[in-house]
Amino acid sequence: MNTEIIKTKKSHQKRLLKIPGASNFRDLGGYVTQDNQSVKWGTLYRSGHLADLTPRGLDLITNLDLFAIIDFRSVYETQRHPDRTPADVPEFHLPVMDQANREMSQEIRERIKNNKFDGFSAENLIKKAYRQFPTEFTPAFKSFIHTVLDANGTAVLWHCTAGKDRTGYAAAILLRLLGVDQETIFVDYLLSNQYVKKFNKKMLAAILARGIAAYQMIKPLDGVQFDWLKAAFDKIDEEWGSFEDYIKNGLGLSFSDVAQLKHDLLE
Repeated sequence: MNTEIIKTKKSHQKRLLKIPGASNFRDLGGYVTQDNQSVKWGTLYRSGHLADLTPRGLDLITNLDLFAIIDFRSVYETQRHPDRTPADVPEFHLPVMDQANREMSQEIRERIKNNKFDGFSAENLIKKAYRQFPTEFTPAFKSFIHTVLDANGTAVLWHCTAGKDRTGYAAAILLRLLGVDQETIFVDYLLSNQYVKKFNKKMLAAILARGIAAYQMIKPLDGVQFDWLKAAFDKIDEEWGSFEDYIKNGLGLSFSDVAQLKHDLLE
């Protein structure tokens, strides 16, 4: 493991922000790029949903002086759990896995209700979703990247529900675009396995009460796996030819756009 990864691990305690009512809330600052620059602290934030923010949590987010908040949740999710956000911060809703998320949630509930678990693989479903991120949902992630570009170095926060899958993919492509190496990107992605435990504890306890079969069906969804993000990156190469072509033809960024992002977000 290289020295940059070791330094990154030492910064993890600083990376996690304690925002009452929010989980998996992280600052992407400090990650070192391949040309020996580093991501600025206090500019790129990722988290789980903001529906349960306490007044103190809302104050802390307000003090981040955000340019925008980006919500990748489906309409179904946002209707059930509306965000609490600072009144003067624009919030952009970019639904990813909208209909599919609703259908999967309904299927899981029906299977648990009827105690039918044969033929269901949560891992296969989530890996399929990751392969759709750089294909079907390219417009949403394109809008995300362009919002970061429009911020001109002002802080941006993006989230989904647990802040691990849709949010994790968004963080991964942005870090790669900035020149952070793949190993470091996966280290950041896998940190969700540490930070969503409390978020998932209540849900898993409720599922376990339904029986061990239900628990085993849902358990793979409580974290992230290396193979899931790898499936998304592999799909980028398959669909677009290379990550560079994905930047240009998928995300719609010019060479000067990428240069501007690096200028604004690296030091």
